[in-house]
Amino acid sequence: MLSLPFDWPALRFKLRQWAREHDQVAPQAGEINLARMRILTPLLGGLSALSTLVFAFRLLLLESSGASRDWLFGLLWAHLAMGLLMLVFMGLTHHLRHDARRLAGRLLPLAWLVIELVYATVLACIDQWVTPNITPFVLGCMLAGLLLHLRPRESALLFALAAGGFMAGIGLTQAQPENLLSNRVNGVCACLLGLTLSVLLWRKFAVITLQQRALEKANQALQTKQRELERLTRVDGLTALLNRSTFVELTRNELARARRQGTPTTLLLLDLDHFKQVNDTWGHPAGDEVLRHVAALCSGTVRSTDLVGRLGGEEFIILLPATRPEAGRVLAEKLRLRIQNTPAHVQGRPLGICMSIGLASTAPDAEASFDTLYAAADQALYQAKQWGRNRVV
Repeated sequence: MLSLPFDWPALRFKLRQWAREHDQVAPQAGEINLARMRILTPLLGGLSALSTLVFAFRLLLLESSGASRDWLFGLLWAHLAMGLLMLVFMGLTHHLRHDARRLAGRLLPLAWLVIELVYATVLACIDQWVTPNITPFVLGCMLAGLLLHLRPRESALLFALAAGGFMAGIGLTQAQPENLLSNRVNGVCACLLGLTLSVLLWRKFAVITLQQRALEKANQALQTKQRELERLTRVDGLTALLNRSTFVELTRNELARARRQGTPTTLLLLDLDHFKQVNDTWGHPAGDEVLRHVAALCSGTVRSTDLVGRLGGEEFIILLPATRPEAGRVLAEKLRLRIQNTPAHVQGRPLGICMSIGLASTAPDAEASFDTLYAAADQALYQAKQWGRNRVV
């Protein structure tokens, strides 16, 4: 039993995969095709107009009649018709410049290539009256394979029709059997070469486009991870509040701004009372839940312009820009009462908590640093603990 030379199931799978990839890049190919047509159409139209003038001038100087005159007339009308068609395509490409995904935008490049190959076929057939070469058709096939991006099945259909049209047309103007056979063979080879170029360039375009998309997606994911890492370096992992280093950095900036503007600044240092008992009685996961609960209460009580951070353990810190000590004390009392009256829920049970707060403030014209302000708030917090806890000092 003979074995098959190819792994046909694998080949079919690969072809289906390529077809899916081609569907993914087809819209972008349409946009590129329309952009290229906006450049190529005026260029081809200009060349056709110039050729029309050249052959019209040559026709005026020609005194004899016969094959030469018919040849000139044929080329004159072919170039004139091509120039007029390019004017139509110029208007269509301008109208559809933003609609590459619409059906008309997808079909226009294919129609443009059909006209280009018909034009090349007509020129080659007319040339048979004076010369057996088919240079216009060969050039037309090469340009059709290189200029625009066509999906392989569309390209195969295009060049199959071009080959059939050329073989039929060349038989109308070439009477020598040897020249006719040679031209038909060369024309089919030109179509196959144009088809090969078109398929190879399409495949290269599809691979590069998909790689670029994958690279962009990877870059976006990398940027997202980088932003997340930057965020994690600035916030506390448990409570999502500012960590100590970030809080100190931002506080120093706020104090410098307050000195320039002559505004007071208030700092609150908060410490949960008897927090060790929570960990010893309920366990550290319960303690973490209490810390997240307190962090949420702090963030929800202060203003959006205030800074809230976690120093570590059960200690929190809040900066109140442009706030006098009297207003800071009012907010601290509000926060203390809210924490006292809003129990955390641990293992399905409410757990009452309370907090001591130390407050320190700078005068509008003071040159206080963060260290000085923090030391004052820490001393006030120590007194709050000494005087019975659950109070603001």
